[in-house]
Amino acid sequence: MSSTLGKKLDFYVLKVGGIVVVILLLTTGIGLYLFLYPKEVTDVGYAPKQPIAYSHKLHAGDLQISCFYCHGNAEKLAAATIPPTQVCMNCHLVVQRENPEVKKIIDSYTQNKPIEWVRVHKLPDYVHFKHNVHIKAGISCFDCHGKIYEMEVVRQEKPLSMGWCLDCHRKETPLTKSPRVEDFFEKAVQDKHLYEKFKNNMKQYKGIHWVEEHERIGCSLDCSACHY
Repeated sequence: MSSTLGKKLDFYVLKVGGIVVVILLLTTGIGLYLFLYPKEVTDVGYAPKQPIAYSHKLHAGDLQISCFYCHGNAEKLAAATIPPTQVCMNCHLVVQRENPEVKKIIDSYTQNKPIEWVRVHKLPDYVHFKHNVHIKAGISCFDCHGKIYEMEVVRQEKPLSMGWCLDCHRKETPLTKSPRVEDFFEKAVQDKHLYEKFKNNMKQYKGIHWVEEHERIGCSLDCSACHY
């Protein structure tokens, strides 16, 4: 009987030991993957090649065009949306028409064929994020998208993970010292000196808040606030 009992104990020890080893290997493998390839999980740094070499640095930075000129729906609707070719043609009907990249825009317009831009920022389908709600609450475009006005090629700057969102939602008045940089660009169109001051010393504007209609408010931690 002792021999039979010994065999059973050996079997269970091997079985439990095998399960433990498998769990350890999986945990170690996942841990190493997350440690060595964090960008593959969060997509931080993702900067796909676009069909047209559009420079946000040139348009939003050097030319000081407001984000909302092209992405006006961000203040009104849940989705910011990609601007149609017609928006590009408002300027390029007469500007830089001989530029090879601009010619692609003109071809899109004359052929009535949308430009197939590659999406950079994307949340899971089970998350409902509303741009207009966040903008109304006082969140600047740059809080989530980074310094777009410095990017030749748009890349994902923030992880957009649940933990990252909750870090903001847990604050009663999130990011209260972050300015609405678009306001400065709007003013800079008329005031080159202001733009140069802002561009060279952004930190000095960190205490300026949004305009009254964008007063920052608290955020919900209820699951249904973000999930269906």
